[in-house]
Amino acid sequence: MSLFEDFDEVSAKQWQDRIIKDLKGKDYNENLLWNSPEDIIIKPFYNSEDLANTVTKNFELSNNESTWQNQFVVAINSCVEANRKALWALNRGVNSILFTGNIPTQTDFNILLENIDLTCINLHFYNSEPNKIEQFYSDYLLNKNIKLNNITNSISYDYIGEILNIGNWKNNQQKDIEELSDLLKSNNQILSIAVNGKNFNNSGATITQELAFSFSLAVEYITQLSNTGIPLKDCIDKMIFRFGIGPNYFFEIAKIRAAKILWQLITKEYDINQQQMHIHSFSTTTTISNLAPHTNILRTTTEAMSAILGGANSISVLPFDSDFETQSELAERVAINIQHILKEESFLDKVNDIASGSYYIEKLTDELVEKSLALFKETEALGGFLACIKSGFIQQSITQNANKQIELFKNGKRTLLGVTKHQDKTTPIPPIKEKSVKKDTPFATLNPINFSEEYLSSIKNTTI
Repeated sequence: MSLFEDFDEVSAKQWQDRIIKDLKGKDYNENLLWNSPEDIIIKPFYNSEDLANTVTKNFELSNNESTWQNQFVVAINSCVEANRKALWALNRGVNSILFTGNIPTQTDFNILLENIDLTCINLHFYNSEPNKIEQFYSDYLLNKNIKLNNITNSISYDYIGEILNIGNWKNNQQKDIEELSDLLKSNNQILSIAVNGKNFNNSGATITQELAFSFSLAVEYITQLSNTGIPLKDCIDKMIFRFGIGPNYFFEIAKIRAAKILWQLITKEYDINQQQMHIHSFSTTTTISNLAPHTNILRTTTEAMSAILGGANSISVLPFDSDFETQSELAERVAINIQHILKEESFLDKVNDIASGSYYIEKLTDELVEKSLALFKETEALGGFLACIKSGFIQQSITQNANKQIELFKNGKRTLLGVTKHQDKTTPIPPIKEKSVKKDTPFATLNPINFSEEYLSSIKNTTI
């Protein structure tokens, strides 16, 4: 016998009628509904009636494993120092390392991996010379007689997506695609195609823009690589999607789930049943505060939770002082420990697709799928990803939203703790990282924004 048999079922209309009565004349729509940047109307309550026509129930959203990789990012300036930093992080419990930056020689590569046990951690490289790194890696494994099983590794570079950062191809379109094609042909297990949706996120995109443009980029890779003879299945299997995760808690949970549905819908068009995709989540840089850096600990914690509950395969949490020129080991250790606490003390690794069954998140997932798919189709109708960055459609769309969100901060309609509210004007601010701006390039470029900096530039003489 169920406890709920003793209670009458309450319809959505009954809930709404009661809420309107309790508002005592205040307008329901004006006071309790709000419109998100994705143009999704959010209600004050959800119930089972909201799930009647959702598509999420028709898709598999579970990962192969319920746990995730705690991935630490190491920028390579010196291979000796990068090796020291990687070992430092591994000794503090991370199980995945992402090395960013180029590695000159095989000797440097060997130094970089010294004393790192490759059989029990996941290793990732991101730089503009992935073919060279793949050769270094293959030779290293062969010389050390190391055999890897059930390890997810990646050696990648976002040849097409990076156009939006550097303003042009690395070499030229034909040579870049041939390089990537050669990389895919040279290995069977390593993820080689990077789709960096986080760049859209960090430039001020909405969630629907990040998803739609990321999958348009993915389809562009499939098109370009299949023209070189790479089988469709190989293109799809070897992709790694990197999304930014912002502070909009429930929306970001729904975003990861929506991404999985969209990928299944897209790959189905290629007659491939692709239920699994590899998703890596990064804390967003857009709302990192440099005035009150310790508030970033709270932001990045909720962002990590969103990525976990949404079902990301791996997560990188930004140190709370990441906007400064140098990061402290304390901040890096806190960033690592956030994920340890969420796993070992909050037990978020015990359930797969933990958000399943939530009326609000299921409905939100459904709406993000619908709106992202519509924008994806619009982008494809305009010629696809490359055509849309050449025309400026993608850049203009994201910039328009970024400017709109900045205006909301300026007008006090959005709040960023420590920046627009409760500023600490007594603590000196360390030197901030320079944001490079690239000019005179064939393609209109995107530059990551920071809402706190944009806001502060407009209110520097204002007391809050």
